[in-house]
Amino acid sequence: MYKKKYLILCVLLIILLYFLLQYFFIPKSIYMTTGESYVMKMDTFFDCEISSSQVLNINNKAVKDNIKIDLKNENTISSKEDGNAKINLKMLGVTIKQIELKFMPEKRVKAVGQTVGICVNTDGVLVLGVGSVKGEENKYIYPSKDIIFSGDSIIEANGIKINKKEDLMAAIQSGYANLTVVREGEKLNVSLKPIKSKEDGTYKLGIWVRDSTQGIGTITYYDSKDQSFGALGHPIKDVDTGKVMEIKNGEVLENEVCDIEKGKAGEPGALIGKTDFDKVIGSVEKNGENGIFGKLNYDIGGVELPIGYKNDLKIGEAYIYCNNTGKKIEKYKIKIESINKFTTSQNKSFVVSIDDKRLIDLTGGIVQGMSGSPIIQNGKLVGAITHVFTNDPTKGYGIFIENMIDVS
Repeated sequence: MYKKKYLILCVLLIILLYFLLQYFFIPKSIYMTTGESYVMKMDTFFDCEISSSQVLNINNKAVKDNIKIDLKNENTISSKEDGNAKINLKMLGVTIKQIELKFMPEKRVKAVGQTVGICVNTDGVLVLGVGSVKGEENKYIYPSKDIIFSGDSIIEANGIKINKKEDLMAAIQSGYANLTVVREGEKLNVSLKPIKSKEDGTYKLGIWVRDSTQGIGTITYYDSKDQSFGALGHPIKDVDTGKVMEIKNGEVLENEVCDIEKGKAGEPGALIGKTDFDKVIGSVEKNGENGIFGKLNYDIGGVELPIGYKNDLKIGEAYIYCNNTGKKIEKYKIKIESINKFTTSQNKSFVVSIDDKRLIDLTGGIVQGMSGSPIIQNGKLVGAITHVFTNDPTKGYGIFIENMIDVS
């Protein structure tokens, strides 16, 4: 009896889990280029009804208002007008979820592939770890323990704005510390008592902090209309805490690739760059899950292409632009291995493999510094390289370009 009830409960839980996965993994919006045809198919048990005030072409028929389609089958959809339609997913006649179908005018940017030096300043100072201070009585005291944590950003101390490590040191020499910290995106006010160090007589909090970081990466695109750029395809994370860095600002600098650490299984390689800190070519304004963004001081060059949405991306041949020698940008063949159009990950949208022997011989595959290398398929900029597979450097992840570029 109990066994039967347990079995029924397990079946119901599996059904509920399947329903929730269907619900959460279906996107809130789908982008399409006006005038182009797209094949839409979803493995879902929901009924589907498309509502639109404009004329759509669905399966070679001009339709308007409401039309029911079976998402389990391939449906060809297009529109000659910019605008929005709604896909209503229903169960037992009730709308469960609504998808915005957006027909967008063609957007063109320059696919770049140039490596650059990147130097960013944190918003406040980033806490790397918490330790002890040797006080005047030769006792080791932990003034910040259970109050300040690794990954916190200290943005203010005793009413003074904190921009660098020296600001924090100066602000707490009064012997008390009322701090404003940012933790997991939330501002908090905390108070603690600094300890006077026996070693040098200054007040200390017993924390290690960082106020900037540097590296190299690849610019994915440049938009000459507003001088904006996107790069990396993933966030800059602190090497010690592993958390996304909250940045105040940053600089894009000229860089020349002077050497390569070749990648191999279990040992990711890297581009070695010589960055010229006197040649600032742009500014970094944002560090997010889908890359870093800002403005360039001048047109950095590249190939002007229309962007392709996730529905444009196909399994098969594509190529990348990347800069692996000096400042020379080369074109290399890759293959799109698999695509997850409904992933919740911002920067691991599809899997690529390097198909070009020249690049494999040069770098071993994908290496650090190549993040942001633009991916081109069928004459469109469709994404960028973001990560390498540690166990196989010839493979890695890519990000949909629509996740990097504001297409709304």
